[in-house]
Amino acid sequence: MTLLVADIGGTHGRFGLLEGDGLRPGGVGIEEGDAHATFEDAVAAYLGKAGARPDRAVFAVAGPVDGGRARITNRPNWTIDAGSLRRRFGFAQVTLLNDFAAQALCLPHLEPDETRRIGGARPRAGVKAAVGPGTGLGVAALLPEGNGWRALAGEGGHVEFAAVTPREAAAFEVIRKARGRVSAEDVLSGPGLARLHDAFAAIDGETEPGLQPGEVVASAGSGGARAAATVDAFLDMLARFCGDVALTFGAWGGVHLCGGVAPRLLDRLDAARFRSCFEAKPPHGERLSAVATLVVLSPIAGLIGCAAAAQATDDPGSSRGSK
Repeated sequence: MTLLVADIGGTHGRFGLLEGDGLRPGGVGIEEGDAHATFEDAVAAYLGKAGARPDRAVFAVAGPVDGGRARITNRPNWTIDAGSLRRRFGFAQVTLLNDFAAQALCLPHLEPDETRRIGGARPRAGVKAAVGPGTGLGVAALLPEGNGWRALAGEGGHVEFAAVTPREAAAFEVIRKARGRVSAEDVLSGPGLARLHDAFAAIDGETEPGLQPGEVVASAGSGGARAAATVDAFLDMLARFCGDVALTFGAWGGVHLCGGVAPRLLDRLDAARFRSCFEAKPPHGERLSAVATLVVLSPIAGLIGCAAAAQATDDPGSSRGSK
């Protein structure tokens, strides 16, 4: 049987195909969200290019899943309905799961060269966490269960987020006035990086043309002082949030940074500074010092997680595999 797997975010969807029991898809392709009026149109475009008629499908969706329906948080005009997909494409089975459940489920199956450790702490047995700044901010935990794993995903990116330094507090006030509140996703995402850059300019009494996230990263790399300071502040906040997630889930097995933003910032990431912010959680700093932090480098991590979920047909939130 042929399995279609897809990781669907607010910006684009990544698709792939598998035969048999493998976890690494072939024929991987990307469909840009802005190019398609509906999610089903994106699926049809990919399948048309691939010349495939899969029997089953597993879709990881960047938003809450309610039974057989889901809506992408940062692309609300795309409704994903399992029943409609079965009827249109002839799938025998369609499974929907949260995109960070898929990111979490992939973690036991990554090769050593598909992650990079931040600092000296090494991954251990036990609960793991996935945190991912991208178009939004995803959060999930991976819990050992029997001979496999169970993913626990929610909407942790939308919790309130606190400033620590006076400069952060001033920038957060600018963001709060514009958005009504400051969630973790408001600052720890691709759009959040651009939002921080604008807020820091505003508190300095300067007007700069609004930069896109990629432009902020590029400016930081070419010596732009404000962009560099913004990226450094972003990484400090991300480290603090990862520490919060580790404490929330008891993720002593490691915290993994997933998604598209973190790998692009590796050149500016100072491991000692990141770990200092991650561990600054008294009275639990010593315990956090033993918790590994890693960046996931694989662009198909979500697809691997979908394939792992497909192996557990009775429960898409779990997977088999060695701990």
